[in-house]
Amino acid sequence: MTDVPSLLLELANFLVPASIFAIMALGLNVQWGYTGLFNAGVAGFWAIGAYTAAIVMTPFSPANPQYPGHLGGFSQSFLLAAVAAMALAGLAGLLIALPTLRLRADYFAIATLALAEIIRLVLTNAEHWTGGPHSIIQIPRPFDVLTTNPGLSDASMAALAVLLVVLAYFAIEYITASPFGRVLRGIREDEEATLALGKNVTSYRLQAFVLGCVFMGLAGAVFASYQRFVNPEQFDPLATFTIYVMVILGGSANNRGVIVGAFLFYSFDWVSVRLKDYLPPTIGEKVPYLRLMIIGVLLVLLIIYRPEGIFREKKRTHTPVT
Repeated sequence: MTDVPSLLLELANFLVPASIFAIMALGLNVQWGYTGLFNAGVAGFWAIGAYTAAIVMTPFSPANPQYPGHLGGFSQSFLLAAVAAMALAGLAGLLIALPTLRLRADYFAIATLALAEIIRLVLTNAEHWTGGPHSIIQIPRPFDVLTTNPGLSDASMAALAVLLVVLAYFAIEYITASPFGRVLRGIREDEEATLALGKNVTSYRLQAFVLGCVFMGLAGAVFASYQRFVNPEQFDPLATFTIYVMVILGGSANNRGVIVGAFLFYSFDWVSVRLKDYLPPTIGEKVPYLRLMIIGVLLVLLIIYRPEGIFREKKRTHTPVT
């Protein structure tokens, strides 16, 4: 059995959650950063991805006096679970967007926020399908068949998470740099002008919204496999706020920026948890609240002095047509 150095383990347990947030931030960047769609239900699509992957990957779990059971019995690979998670999250995005995309921006935000809460309540109360508040447990990791060493499992999970961030970045960078991406920016800046150019604005907004939800579903699949369990309380509305902060911090409509924003924001949480152990108990117990205060102050300063975020949106110029 190979022992993984503790420093590498610490790094792995930082990289996986940060990468999960980065994938969600990339998905939100397509919706809000490029298209101007205010999705207030990020946590709901993340939850759909996580629970779908959990159900696909776990073995059959019958009900007993201590546990209500849950859907499952499929025992499939992570690859299949991730594809299913992306497909169902995208489908959920399509179903909510079709009747609501024509609403005013604030009503659309309310609709997506309500959807996220409905999803969380369904996951809590549909106990025989989702385990309810008892959670779905014993979710395998992709490389469990290769190693039983916890350290190697964490390290391999970190490598997979970082790889998925890189793939998601290049995929979204390619999409947003294409003519499709230019139309999305046109919709965000001036919807009427984009309509006047003959573009089907509703269709493009729908595609952008579904695409963002697909990446949120992928983040949910990675999260479920990494945590080895899922519970409805993990997907509260605060998660949506957190992703928006990451996008604003890094720079909306800049894919590299939102990844930096996700890693930077999560580093505050990661460092503060470890810093608490080195402080006197009276101060250490206040660290979580101090962290939120510091983040709030930094966010206000950022909005005042650099509203475009750490990395500005790249302005593209095109050769005039002659």
